[in-house]
Amino acid sequence: VGKLTSLEYLYLDGNKLVGSIPDGIGEIGNLKALNLDNNELYGTLPHTIGDLTNLEYLSAKSNVLSGGLPAGMKLLTSLKTLNLASNALSGNLHHLSHMSGLENIHLYQNSFTGHIHDSMFSNLPKLEVLFLSSNSLTGSITQKVALSQKHLRGLYLSDNNLKGSIPEALCSLYKLEDLYLDTNSLEGTLPSCLGNLSGLKRFYVFKNQISGLVPGNLMSLPHLVELGIEENDLRGGMDQETCRQGKGLNIWADCGELDGGCDCCNRCCSDQDKNC
Repeated sequence: VGKLTSLEYLYLDGNKLVGSIPDGIGEIGNLKALNLDNNELYGTLPHTIGDLTNLEYLSAKSNVLSGGLPAGMKLLTSLKTLNLASNALSGNLHHLSHMSGLENIHLYQNSFTGHIHDSMFSNLPKLEVLFLSSNSLTGSITQKVALSQKHLRGLYLSDNNLKGSIPEALCSLYKLEDLYLDTNSLEGTLPSCLGNLSGLKRFYVFKNQISGLVPGNLMSLPHLVELGIEENDLRGGMDQETCRQGKGLNIWADCGELDGGCDCCNRCCSDQDKNC
Protein backbone atom coordinates (compact mmCIF):
# COMPACT_ATOMS: atom_id res chain seq x y z
CA VAL A 1 0.00 0.00 0.00
CA GLY A 2 2.95 2.32 0.59
CA LYS A 3 3.64 2.39 -3.16
CA LEU A 4 0.42 4.31 -3.84
CA THR A 5 2.14 7.60 -3.19
CA SER A 6 -0.25 9.70 -5.30
CA LEU A 7 -3.42 8.33 -3.70
CA GLU A 8 -5.61 10.91 -1.97
CA TYR A 9 -8.70 8.93 -0.91
CA LEU A 10 -8.70 5.37 0.43
CA TYR A 11 -12.00 3.82 1.54
CA LEU A 12 -11.81 0.20 2.69
CA ASP A 13 -14.72 0.18 5.11
CA GLY A 14 -16.96 -2.88 5.46
CA ASN A 15 -14.66 -5.34 3.72
CA LYS A 16 -14.09 -7.85 6.55
CA LEU A 17 -10.37 -7.06 6.51
CA VAL A 18 -8.38 -8.96 9.12
CA GLY A 19 -4.96 -8.04 10.47
CA SER A 20 -3.11 -4.93 11.57
CA ILE A 21 -2.75 -1.57 9.85
CA PRO A 22 0.64 -1.72 8.06
CA ASP A 23 3.42 0.73 8.82
CA GLY A 24 3.58 1.44 5.10
CA ILE A 25 0.40 3.49 5.39
CA GLY A 26 2.61 6.42 6.34
CA GLU A 27 4.20 6.44 2.89
CA ILE A 28 1.02 7.60 1.17
CA GLY A 29 2.01 11.20 1.72
CA ASN A 30 -0.79 12.76 -0.34
CA LEU A 31 -3.58 10.91 1.44
CA LYS A 32 -6.46 13.18 2.51
CA ALA A 33 -9.05 10.62 3.62
CA LEU A 34 -8.69 7.13 5.11
CA ASN A 35 -11.71 5.02 6.06
CA LEU A 36 -11.20 1.59 7.63
CA ASP A 37 -14.55 1.30 9.43
CA ASN A 38 -16.33 -1.97 10.20
CA ASN A 39 -13.55 -4.46 9.61
CA GLU A 40 -11.69 -6.86 11.91
CA LEU A 41 -8.47 -4.89 12.25
CA TYR A 42 -6.49 -5.40 15.44
CA GLY A 43 -3.20 -4.32 16.97
CA THR A 44 -2.08 -0.75 17.57
CA LEU A 45 -2.28 2.31 15.36
CA PRO A 46 1.07 2.51 13.51
CA HIS A 47 3.40 5.34 14.58
CA THR A 48 3.88 6.17 10.90
CA ILE A 49 0.34 7.53 10.74
CA GLY A 50 1.87 10.81 11.89
CA ASP A 51 3.56 11.06 8.49
CA LEU A 52 0.19 11.61 6.79
CA THR A 53 0.35 15.37 7.30
CA ASN A 54 -2.21 16.05 4.53
CA LEU A 55 -4.84 13.83 6.15
CA GLU A 56 -8.17 15.53 6.80
CA TYR A 57 -10.38 12.53 7.55
CA LEU A 58 -9.39 9.43 9.55
CA SER A 59 -11.95 6.83 10.53
CA ALA A 60 -11.43 3.28 11.78
CA LYS A 61 -14.47 2.75 13.99
CA SER A 62 -15.86 -0.69 14.85
CA ASN A 63 -12.64 -2.69 14.76
CA VAL A 64 -10.56 -4.27 17.53
CA LEU A 65 -7.72 -1.75 17.66
CA SER A 66 -5.89 -1.51 20.97
CA GLY A 67 -3.15 0.49 22.66
CA GLY A 68 -2.92 4.25 22.87
CA LEU A 69 -2.91 7.09 20.39
CA PRO A 70 0.64 7.21 18.93
CA ALA A 71 2.67 10.33 19.63
CA GLY A 72 3.02 10.93 15.90
CA MET A 73 -0.67 11.77 15.68
CA LYS A 74 0.03 15.20 17.14
CA LEU A 75 1.54 16.08 13.74
CA LEU A 76 -1.84 15.69 12.01
CA THR A 77 -2.71 19.37 12.23
CA SER A 78 -4.79 19.24 9.02
CA LEU A 79 -7.08 16.53 10.37
CA LYS A 80 -10.71 17.64 10.68
CA THR A 81 -12.47 14.38 11.60
CA LEU A 82 -11.11 11.64 13.85
CA ASN A 83 -13.37 8.64 14.39
CA LEU A 84 -11.92 5.69 16.27
CA ALA A 85 -15.11 4.77 18.13
CA SER A 86 -15.99 1.22 19.17
CA ASN A 87 -12.51 -0.22 19.53
CA ALA A 88 -10.38 -1.27 22.50
CA LEU A 89 -8.12 1.79 22.61
CA SER A 90 -6.74 3.04 25.92
CA GLY A 91 -4.39 5.60 27.45
CA ASN A 92 -4.89 9.35 27.68
CA LEU A 93 -6.04 11.94 25.16
CA HIS A 94 -3.18 14.44 25.49
CA HIS A 95 -2.09 14.29 21.85
CA LEU A 96 -5.45 15.55 20.62
CA SER A 97 -4.79 19.08 21.82
CA HIS A 98 -1.93 19.39 19.30
CA MET A 99 -4.21 18.59 16.36
CA SER A 100 -5.45 22.14 15.95
CA GLY A 101 -7.61 21.53 12.86
CA LEU A 102 -9.95 19.03 14.56
CA GLU A 103 -13.66 19.69 14.16
CA ASN A 104 -15.17 16.28 14.97
CA ILE A 105 -13.81 13.82 17.55
CA HIS A 106 -15.57 10.46 17.95
CA LEU A 107 -13.80 8.20 20.45
CA TYR A 108 -16.77 6.67 22.24
CA GLN A 109 -16.84 3.03 23.36
CA ASN A 110 -13.17 2.61 24.13
CA SER A 111 -11.16 2.45 27.37
CA PHE A 112 -9.50 5.88 27.47
CA THR A 113 -8.54 7.16 30.91
CA GLY A 114 -7.37 10.38 32.53
CA HIS A 115 -8.86 13.86 32.64
CA ILE A 116 -10.35 15.99 29.90
CA HIS A 117 -7.72 18.72 30.01
CA ASP A 118 -8.23 22.44 29.46
CA SER A 119 -6.12 22.25 26.30
CA MET A 120 -8.81 20.12 24.63
CA PHE A 121 -10.88 23.29 24.38
CA SER A 122 -8.26 26.05 24.35
CA ASN A 123 -6.18 24.50 21.55
CA LEU A 124 -9.00 23.25 19.30
CA PRO A 125 -10.79 26.43 18.20
CA LYS A 126 -12.81 24.73 15.43
CA LEU A 127 -14.22 21.89 17.54
CA GLU A 128 -17.87 21.13 16.71
CA VAL A 129 -18.44 17.64 18.14
CA LEU A 130 -16.67 15.99 21.08
CA PHE A 131 -17.97 12.42 21.55
CA LEU A 132 -16.18 10.68 24.43
CA SER A 133 -19.00 8.61 25.90
CA SER A 134 -18.43 5.09 27.28
CA ASN A 135 -14.81 5.37 28.34
CA SER A 136 -13.17 5.52 31.76
CA LEU A 137 -12.43 9.24 31.95
CA THR A 138 -12.11 10.85 35.38
CA GLY A 139 -11.95 14.31 36.92
CA SER A 140 -14.43 17.12 36.43
CA ILE A 141 -15.79 19.10 33.49
CA THR A 142 -13.43 22.04 33.09
CA GLN A 143 -14.59 25.65 33.03
CA LYS A 144 -12.45 26.02 29.90
CA VAL A 145 -15.22 24.30 27.94
CA ALA A 146 -16.49 27.85 27.37
CA LEU A 147 -13.60 28.43 24.96
CA SER A 148 -15.45 26.25 22.43
CA GLN A 149 -18.50 28.50 22.36
CA LYS A 150 -18.14 29.60 18.73
CA HIS A 151 -18.58 26.16 17.17
CA LEU A 152 -19.39 23.35 19.65
CA ARG A 153 -22.71 21.70 18.73
CA GLY A 154 -22.43 18.36 20.49
CA LEU A 155 -20.81 17.43 23.82
CA TYR A 156 -21.14 13.74 24.69
CA LEU A 157 -19.53 12.68 27.98
CA SER A 158 -21.96 9.93 29.05
CA ASP A 159 -20.93 6.76 30.85
CA ASN A 160 -17.58 7.81 32.30
CA ASN A 161 -16.33 8.39 35.85
CA LEU A 162 -16.68 12.18 35.93
CA LYS A 163 -17.25 13.93 39.25
CA GLY A 164 -17.86 17.45 40.50
CA SER A 165 -20.61 19.84 39.53
CA ILE A 166 -22.01 20.90 36.17
CA PRO A 167 -20.08 24.12 35.43
CA GLU A 168 -21.94 27.28 34.48
CA ALA A 169 -19.37 27.63 31.69
CA LEU A 170 -21.53 25.20 29.71
CA CYS A 171 -24.17 27.91 29.51
CA SER A 172 -21.96 29.97 27.22
CA LEU A 173 -22.00 27.30 24.49
CA TYR A 174 -24.69 29.10 22.56
CA LYS A 175 -24.54 26.75 19.53
CA LEU A 176 -24.94 23.60 21.62
CA GLU A 177 -27.65 21.19 20.42
CA ASP A 178 -26.78 17.98 22.29
CA LEU A 179 -25.53 17.77 25.88
CA TYR A 180 -25.04 14.23 27.21
CA LEU A 181 -23.74 14.04 30.79
CA ASP A 182 -25.60 10.95 31.99
CA THR A 183 -24.19 7.94 33.83
CA ASN A 184 -21.42 9.68 35.77
CA SER A 185 -21.03 10.81 39.39
CA LEU A 186 -21.88 14.49 38.92
CA GLU A 187 -23.39 16.31 41.88
CA GLY A 188 -24.72 19.72 42.85
CA THR A 189 -27.65 21.39 41.11
CA LEU A 190 -28.68 22.02 37.52
CA PRO A 191 -27.47 25.57 36.69
CA SER A 192 -30.43 27.80 35.93
CA CYS A 193 -28.42 29.39 33.12
CA LEU A 194 -28.88 26.18 31.10
CA GLY A 195 -32.10 27.86 30.09
CA ASN A 196 -30.00 30.24 28.00
CA LEU A 197 -29.04 27.46 25.57
CA SER A 198 -31.68 28.40 23.04
CA GLY A 199 -30.53 25.83 20.45
CA LEU A 200 -30.46 22.84 22.84
CA LYS A 201 -32.39 19.83 21.51
CA ARG A 202 -31.36 16.94 23.75
CA PHE A 203 -30.17 17.04 27.38
CA TYR A 204 -29.40 13.86 29.30
CA VAL A 205 -28.16 13.96 32.87
CA PHE A 206 -29.72 10.79 34.29
CA LYS A 207 -27.84 8.41 36.62
CA ASN A 208 -25.91 11.06 38.54
CA GLN A 209 -26.27 12.64 41.98
CA ILE A 210 -27.89 15.91 40.94
CA SER A 211 -30.12 17.54 43.56
CA GLY A 212 -32.42 20.54 43.91
CA LEU A 213 -35.03 21.76 41.43
CA VAL A 214 -35.33 21.43 37.67
CA PRO A 215 -34.94 25.01 36.34
CA GLY A 216 -38.25 26.17 34.86
CA ASN A 217 -36.58 28.02 32.01
CA LEU A 218 -35.01 24.75 30.88
CA MET A 219 -38.48 23.41 30.10
CA SER A 220 -39.34 26.37 27.91
CA LEU A 221 -36.38 26.08 25.55
CA PRO A 222 -37.86 26.35 22.04
CA HIS A 223 -36.03 23.44 20.42
CA LEU A 224 -35.69 21.00 23.33
CA VAL A 225 -37.26 17.65 22.39
CA GLU A 226 -35.69 15.19 24.86
CA LEU A 227 -34.89 15.58 28.56
CA GLY A 228 -33.59 12.70 30.68
CA ILE A 229 -33.21 13.46 34.40
CA GLU A 230 -34.10 10.16 36.09
CA GLU A 231 -32.03 8.44 38.80
CA ASN A 232 -30.88 11.61 40.54
CA ASP A 233 -31.89 13.36 43.78
CA LEU A 234 -34.02 16.05 42.16
CA ARG A 235 -36.91 17.22 44.31
CA GLY A 236 -39.21 19.34 42.18
CA GLY A 237 -39.70 21.91 39.47
CA MET A 238 -41.95 19.80 37.24
CA ASP A 239 -45.36 21.20 38.25
CA GLN A 240 -48.31 21.58 35.90
CA GLU A 241 -47.50 25.14 34.89
CA THR A 242 -43.93 24.18 34.02
CA CYS A 243 -45.19 21.18 32.10
CA ARG A 244 -47.34 23.37 29.91
CA GLN A 245 -44.19 25.22 28.88
CA GLY A 246 -42.62 21.94 27.84
CA LYS A 247 -45.40 20.87 25.48
CA GLY A 248 -44.09 18.41 22.89
CA LEU A 249 -41.09 17.54 25.05
CA ASN A 250 -40.18 13.90 25.80
CA ILE A 251 -39.25 13.67 29.48
CA TRP A 252 -37.92 10.80 31.57
CA ALA A 253 -37.91 11.38 35.34
CA ASP A 254 -38.37 9.82 38.78
CA CYS A 255 -41.94 11.11 38.99
CA GLY A 256 -42.68 9.63 42.42
CA GLU A 257 -39.72 11.41 44.00
CA LEU A 258 -40.55 14.85 42.58
CA ASP A 259 -42.70 17.16 44.68
CA GLY A 260 -46.03 17.27 42.87
CA GLY A 261 -44.99 14.47 40.53
CA CYS A 262 -44.50 15.06 36.83
CA ASP A 263 -47.65 15.37 34.75
CA CYS A 264 -45.71 15.86 31.52
CA CYS A 265 -43.30 12.94 31.80
CA ASN A 266 -43.37 10.38 29.01
CA ARG A 267 -41.72 7.77 31.20
CA CYS A 268 -41.84 7.64 34.98
CA CYS A 269 -38.89 5.79 36.44
CA SER A 270 -38.30 4.33 39.86
CA ASP A 271 -35.56 2.58 41.77
CA GLN A 272 -37.40 -0.68 41.08
CA ASP A 273 -37.57 -0.11 37.32
CA LYS A 274 -34.24 -1.23 35.90
CA ASN A 275 -35.36 -0.82 32.30
CA CYS A 276 -36.24 2.86 32.35
